[in-house]
Amino acid sequence: MSQTGYDLLRASTPKYYKPAVDRTAPVSLMNRIAIVAIERFILMMNNTLLLTRNHRLANIYEVVDYLLGNHDDVGCNGDRGDFYRRKLAEQIYVYFGVHYVTHDNVINLVRDAIQLESDTRLVLAQCGLNRTSAPPIQVDDQVLDVLARIADMH
Repeated sequence: MSQTGYDLLRASTPKYYKPAVDRTAPVSLMNRIAIVAIERFILMMNNTLLLTRNHRLANIYEVVDYLLGNHDDVGCNGDRGDFYRRKLAEQIYVYFGVHYVTHDNVINLVRDAIQLESDTRLVLAQCGLNRTSAPPIQVDDQVLDVLARIADMH
């Protein structure tokens, strides 16, 4: 009987039907990876317990300010940005097991995540209803792999 049901279903489907290919699916996935990675960067910075009391970072641009040392930090000498970069790189290693992210390149990883989110958001906005074509997104494979691991989408 299942054979009959299968034949009836197949016979009722028009032969000229061809499903549309969604070419923006990889762009949507990269956008989601970037968004989740950015959220995790903000959470990791807030969880360091090193920020000034009663101050929580609200967006990724505040994270960049802290990593660059362009924040108000009363009573602390030296390059505070280096300290926060080391702490964020350590948390990335501890929580996600990502090797080779150090205090020297963690700011580049954060900036690449911001750039990837911006680029993919722009492509998705331009595509709108026409999802059959999408321009390529320029992103380094290693950066995308690290961001995917941070976003738990590897």
